[in-house]
Amino acid sequence: AVELPASAQEGPKLKRFAYTLGMTAEQNPFSGELAAISYTLGCLPSLRCRTVAVLTRNKAAVLSLRNPRQQSGQEYVRSIYDSIESLERDGNAVTFFWMPTSAEHELLKAAKQDARGATTEGATPARRFPRMRSTTLRVARSSQCMRRDIPEDVGKFSKKVDAALPGKHTRRLYDDLSREEASVLAQLRTGIARLNGYLYHLKAAPSQQCACGQAVETVEHFLFWCSQWTAHRHEMMRCTETQRGDLSFYLGGKSPSDNAKWTPNMEAVRATIRFAIATGRLDSTRQ
Repeated sequence: AVELPASAQEGPKLKRFAYTLGMTAEQNPFSGELAAISYTLGCLPSLRCRTVAVLTRNKAAVLSLRNPRQQSGQEYVRSIYDSIESLERDGNAVTFFWMPTSAEHELLKAAKQDARGATTEGATPARRFPRMRSTTLRVARSSQCMRRDIPEDVGKFSKKVDAALPGKHTRRLYDDLSREEASVLAQLRTGIARLNGYLYHLKAAPSQQCACGQAVETVEHFLFWCSQWTAHRHEMMRCTETQRGDLSFYLGGKSPSDNAKWTPNMEAVRATIRFAIATGRLDSTRQ
């Protein structure tokens, strides 16, 4: 709503207008206020040596106009400054006033009433207005479903070892390990290890077969079944009587049968790491 000056005999005239800017996914109250100020200053009649007072309830709009930087709505801000410069060339002064919501003013009441009509469901903008990038990005992010699971085609072996998502237990596994120990554990938990079963797929080994000749050299075969390392496996076997051969137990992972109070058995994890280091099979310095 704009109160336009007129002759002393007629008194001021009130002119009201309302526009639909766009969807809430592209616009917000801040952009609406800037657009209204821009339009209002642009539609003023020719004035000379007058004081133009702009009233608004949007404090962010006033602060942005006082100190414009990289906020959203720069096109509106530029348009407002162009109008201010034009008015000032004719000897006018433009002042902005922030009115708290508790303050009553006839112009603000009229503006609010018209704004309600322009924002009813189904209202469409008469033309395309600049979008608020921050609002568009925020809405886009919030509309995306935040996944809290690992995609099916990613890390199949890791999910077999550990049904839990990476979290505090993962940090507990690695925090107190040396670099060599952490490297060994990471190889065993991911399956990306210096074992023929993996190296063959990289064409870094002539065969998937283990040197023992009994099976493909996988992490599971290496840890539990390969006859070459039977003598090294005693400490690992002493960690449990009931979970021997359980990859999750020995590598600090959660199995589907574990309850919510599950925590990794660090004694078994450390014994497994010591076993792997003792064999030298995962040592990157060996050929």
